[in-house]
Amino acid sequence: MSHTNVPHVRFEVHRPGLSVAMFILDELRVGSSTSSFEEYEKETFKEIRSQSNLDDVKDDPIFRAYRDLYWTFGMDPTKLRVSSEAVLRRILKGLNLWRVSDVVDIINLASAYHKIPISLVDASKLSGGFVVRNAIKGELFHRIGGKTIVCRGREIVVADDEKIVCFGFATHDSELTMITQESSRVFVLLYGAEIVDREMMDTALKITLDMIDQWLDCRVSVPYFFESKS
Repeated sequence: MSHTNVPHVRFEVHRPGLSVAMFILDELRVGSSTSSFEEYEKETFKEIRSQSNLDDVKDDPIFRAYRDLYWTFGMDPTKLRVSSEAVLRRILKGLNLWRVSDVVDIINLASAYHKIPISLVDASKLSGGFVVRNAIKGELFHRIGGKTIVCRGREIVVADDEKIVCFGFATHDSELTMITQESSRVFVLLYGAEIVDREMMDTALKITLDMIDQWLDCRVSVPYFFESKS
């Protein structure tokens, strides 16, 4: 277990239920997902598809909590879906998930399964701690594999001392802190909104950590929990 160099998460914006759970992967060797993981993923897809459909997603109270949160920051959640909803919708449409790397593939699957959005941040690319704040008007966000977003100044973002590391809470991770083959220390952040209470976050953490334990060879810290004072 690693207990050192844990960055703090502070909140400059406050809404009911706003929280972040975080744990750290150390001595990680990023590789490709194995065929046995892909078989496990297929079985998990079957389970997910047997339990819900796209109509269920539309009315799901967890996703509604994130949509309601986004509206309060002037963000249209039908255009900027929280990442867990976007991944789950893809699975329910009968599509496969992207092949990125073992750690990213595991996180995408875990997030779709428990519905809580997750960010991955390469620790070596982080400057200082994390802050949940409003974007600054004209601030640029460099999305992984996508276009640069020019912020309007109302959006909720997760940033370090220098830059946005996650746009929304969470929709897009940043290209500037993305996981690569060289990443060896990684911060894993799970985001909670109203109705997503501590018990639900703990369940999501357990599911995510169980998948990591099964499919990754690395040291894993204890989870840390931060919440907004609404």
